[in-house]
This record gives sequence, structure tokens and C-alpha cells, in this order.
Amino acid sequence: MSKKLIFLFAAILCAFSCTQRTATPALRVGMLDGLGSGHTNMTEAYAAAQLDSRINIRYITSANIAWGVLDSLDVLIIPGGGGSMHTFSLGSTNINIIKKWTENGGGILCICAGAYALSHTPDYACFGMNGAQVVDLDHSSRGQGLCSVALTEEGRKLFPELKDIDTIHLLFENGPMLAPADSAILAESPATEYTPIAVMLSDVHVGAEFQAGISPGKPFFLTNSYGKGRIFTSIGHPEGSASFSWMIPRILFWCAGKEDMALPVEYKAPFLDTEVIMSEQDLEKEGSMYRTFVYGTKEEKLEGINWMMTHPSWSMKTWATGLLYDKDFEVRGAAAAWIASTELLTAKKDLEAAFALEENPIAKAIMQKAVEDINSLYR
Repeated sequence: MSKKLIFLFAAILCAFSCTQRTATPALRVGMLDGLGSGHTNMTEAYAAAQLDSRINIRYITSANIAWGVLDSLDVLIIPGGGGSMHTFSLGSTNINIIKKWTENGGGILCICAGAYALSHTPDYACFGMNGAQVVDLDHSSRGQGLCSVALTEEGRKLFPELKDIDTIHLLFENGPMLAPADSAILAESPATEYTPIAVMLSDVHVGAEFQAGISPGKPFFLTNSYGKGRIFTSIGHPEGSASFSWMIPRILFWCAGKEDMALPVEYKAPFLDTEVIMSEQDLEKEGSMYRTFVYGTKEEKLEGINWMMTHPSWSMKTWATGLLYDKDFEVRGAAAAWIASTELLTAKKDLEAAFALEENPIAKAIMQKAVEDINSLYR
């Protein structure tokens, strides 16, 4: 080959390589990693965003925001954790940066504590952006469970895969009860009134101090505009709900004004497709499970995992990966089955590692099926 041809081939190869490396993703997303960001909330939403390979997501901090990182993003996720802590840790300087960026066309997805933070709630440390205010603020630890939720007409347009389904069941964990913000407050803000996308049907009021009848009819999903920007608010956790984590990429494209680019999905009903509100006794039993999983017998651990199969445990998410490496193969296999059934995306790497190490043929077969099920969710 002549030197000219070699040079030309090298130039073409370099140009192709550079193009591949610098190709702009369809969507650029930042996940807020701050004092108000709960680890489980943050990592589950991050993993759900990665279901669509066209989404480039990264963790960002308050320092990154101060240095102008939002200018390189389409959407910001403010996850669950602590609402007032989000406000405190960002401070008025960074909140004003977020507001200006959103007003100029940036998109925000706020989840659970993020919904608290973006509200217009009087006497609460919040941003004042999503057109809603928190009601019954003194009883924020309302409870958790799989709640019955109904999509509105606008919701059926955003999630057409669910247009023929009357009720879906999504994970709720002490999210805010929201109502329209005071009209006088909105009149002085770039925020518009919100549009309900889904409403809560379940009545969540665990404990004698909680009044019944507060949650039914309250918005579970809502959207509004802030200047040129879009905000999607979720009081619950689709990212942690089996068969619904695909909602996160769909929502992110909507927030960026690119909903026409969202990929369709083949909806599969979750294994636990019913309302399950954790009672006080359930929450006490869940709390005792950690000691069972650390010190219990094989039989006790298996009983605990079986109980978790029918109870939407928030804590189990942080324990399941440890059980994949338990000394008893039956426990390892049961943990893998739980991870697959609940579509625990954050356990994917541990599941693959445990499968590679597994020597028992029964547990290995279960783990292989679990790995295949989790990987089938990725596009």
C-alpha cells in the first residue's frame, strides 16, 4: 500500500473514531447528588434512565451547578430523600441558577422529596416552581406501599401503553400530598398551574394520628411549565416499581420537549399487581428483617424473603445484594428471584457477579434466569 493510501486510510479512521466519541446523545441528564438525595432514590432513578441507551446521565453536585453545568444538560433530576435538605444544600444562589436555566427551556423531573422541594408551600424551605403546595405537611410520614393510581386523559397520551388499563400500582413512600398553589403566588412566578397526569386512588394513613381521606384524588403525577421549561413532578416512585421503571426515560424526553423521540415499550403487568399498603405491623416486621438476614437461620431468611415477595419493602432493596452472597445456596437463589421479580435494576452488577461465582446448579439456574430477565429490560 502506498504512503498516500496509508495516510488517507488513517485520516478516515481517525475522523470516524472522533465522530463516534463526540456524537451528541439524544438526551443529556444530570442527577442531583447532594445532601437531600437519598441513595436508594438516586441510584434507582439513575438506573431507570439508563434503560434508554440514548440517554447520557451523570451525577452532578451543587458545585457543578455553581460552575454552570446546567448549560450542558437538557434535564435535571431532583430525586427523593429530603425536601428541605435539597433547598438548604443548594442555597438561594444555586436555586436561582436552576430557576433561570428552567425559565430558558431546561427540564426538571422531581421525585418525592424533590416534589416537596419544588413546591410553593408556605413556611417550608422550597423552590416555588411546580405550581403545587403541600397539604397536611405535619403528617409527612404517611406510609408506604403499592398504591392504586389512575391516569388522566393527559396521562394516557404520555403513556399510551397504559391507555386501556384503569388502575396501575406504583410504589409510594411518604411522598407529599399536593394541591394547587395559591393563585396570588403563581401570579408573581413564571410557574403555571399544574396539570394532573395521574391521581392517587389509595387512602394512605398509617398510624392513629393520620386522618383518613387525605390522599385519594391527590395528584400522583403532575406537570407544569416554568417559563419555557417543563417540570414533571412525581410524589411516588415509578423508578422503583416493577414493570414501570420505563416511565422514567419517557418522562425525561417529555421534560426536554422531545416526547416524540421516546421509545415505545411492551407493557408487562408486574408480578404483584394489586394495592398493598404496609400496616404498622408490616413496617415493624420489615424493620426486624435486617437482624433476621444477618443472624437468622436459612429457614428464617427464606421465610423473610417470601414475606418480602408480597410486601413492597423499601428497606429490602438495600439488603438484597448482600443475600446474593449468603452461605446457603437456597437463600442466594431466593434473593436472585426477588431481585428479578421486583426488577431491582441497581442490583444488576451484583447479580451478574454472584451468578459468575455460583457453584450450586440449582441456584445458578435461578440466577441465570434472573440475569436474563434484568438484561431484557435494557435497550
